[in-house]
Amino acid sequence: MYTCINCGIEVEELYRRYSPSVLKVLKCGNCCNLADKYIEYDPVIVLVDLVLLEKPAYRHLLYNSNFQSYWKLMVVLLLGESFRAWSIFKNYQIDQDSDDHQNYPQNNKFDSERSFYILLAHTALSLGAFVLAMIISTEIRWLIMGVRPQKYKISDLFHALIVGGCAKLLGLLGVIWQYVAPELFYVLIHGYTMLCLLTAYSGH
Repeated sequence: MYTCINCGIEVEELYRRYSPSVLKVLKCGNCCNLADKYIEYDPVIVLVDLVLLEKPAYRHLLYNSNFQSYWKLMVVLLLGESFRAWSIFKNYQIDQDSDDHQNYPQNNKFDSERSFYILLAHTALSLGAFVLAMIISTEIRWLIMGVRPQKYKISDLFHALIVGGCAKLLGLLGVIWQYVAPELFYVLIHGYTMLCLLTAYSGH
């Protein structure tokens, strides 16, 4: 079963192929719109709509696409966020020890690498706690409402949170470009990440 990207209703098929080069996208019987217009779109356009927080794009990726590398996204997310935090921590340590600035990389190489792995473990635990909290909250939500959607799966919720959380990778731009006001930049990144998570969560 597939999902209509407009209303979220399950549909049996998204298109019919009449020849190797000709296919017709079918309409949803519930909302009468094309069930999934992104079938005919280039992946770059789908990516742009994901960045623009288009809920149909999230539904297409989560339900109607062949994308299965969510664990790779999770690894990239963990490494990227850990590297960002490690870079900030390292710069802070250098500023605190400005007298030994030139000898810092040699004298503290082991400690610096160890701090990265500690931050990586902290990021992994934080992500795990966040996903677990969202799963529990969603289960409580269905319990209170008394209605549990038939298509709801914990794995789909996990995938939605991973996709939405990838917006935090934009924080790496601050490490590369060294913004004058990094605090404001990271506040904006966290705000955008929250919007991505809300869009992905509401679309799942």
